[in-house]
Amino acid sequence: MALLFSAVKVTADGEETELLVGGIPREYDDLEGWSEFDDFMEFFTHNTEVSVHAEAYVYGEGEAVRADPEEIAYFMKRIEMREDFLASRCDNIESVDFSFQWSGDELFEMEMN
Repeated sequence: MALLFSAVKVTADGEETELLVGGIPREYDDLEGWSEFDDFMEFFTHNTEVSVHAEAYVYGEGEAVRADPEEIAYFMKRIEMREDFLASRCDNIESVDFSFQWSGDELFEMEMN
């Protein structure tokens, strides 16, 4: 079994964050729920364009399955111990770029109802 995950860079209003997520994000919904992404987006309370760049990786051999949050935490520890972990131990299979319009006020209002 191989684990599928992505190294993601999110940019908005000149600010950026980098994180790992399971699978390959192709739209906002694929990032929602990952705590590091959600925490970053909380800072933007106005309309802004958000750009996302993801590098998808596979770790292991066999049929690929989406890495879960515990496996993502494991990969983060491996990267901390060995900076070249992605390049030396994983296969980069795809790059994905997309953007979306963020309206923090509208999303906050929807949560309140």
